[in-house]
Amino acid sequence: MADLLTHAAVAVIVKAGSGWRMPAVFVAGTILPDVASRVPAISLGYIHVHLSPLPEWLLFAWEPMHQPLGMTLLAYLVSLFFRVSVRPSVFLNLLGGMALHLAMDVLQSHHGAGYMLGYPFGTQAFELGWIGSEATVPLAAPLCAVAWWLAWSHGRRNVSAQEE
Repeated sequence: MADLLTHAAVAVIVKAGSGWRMPAVFVAGTILPDVASRVPAISLGYIHVHLSPLPEWLLFAWEPMHQPLGMTLLAYLVSLFFRVSVRPSVFLNLLGGMALHLAMDVLQSHHGAGYMLGYPFGTQAFELGWIGSEATVPLAAPLCAVAWWLAWSHGRRNVSAQEE
């Protein structure tokens, strides 16, 4: 949970410095890779262990959604739910958020698991391993506070600009 909060908070901070165009879509892009890959895997794993055995491929079929090619496909599919006129912006904001997500994850050490950045063309795992995967936990609350303050202050500026 702290990892998702950290991803979202950093996305808000990045958008605060870039003019705030489609911030909600960009933030969603930072969360979608985990939602699309981890939530189904964890849910199906629970079913597999506690309710009924499932084919093993089904438990791991979601992992590509956490790799660049899967993220690109996911961003495209999600953008199709928006009006045609904004689809390119939605796609690019989702993809930008997903790239930020991946960049933050690659900084972490996952005990050798890493990320297959070239999947399906290669399965070589990569990670920089500069920080532990648990390192975002103490960062989550301060980053969320900064992100909240930036979002609030930006909203105040927009309201005062409209009043003038």
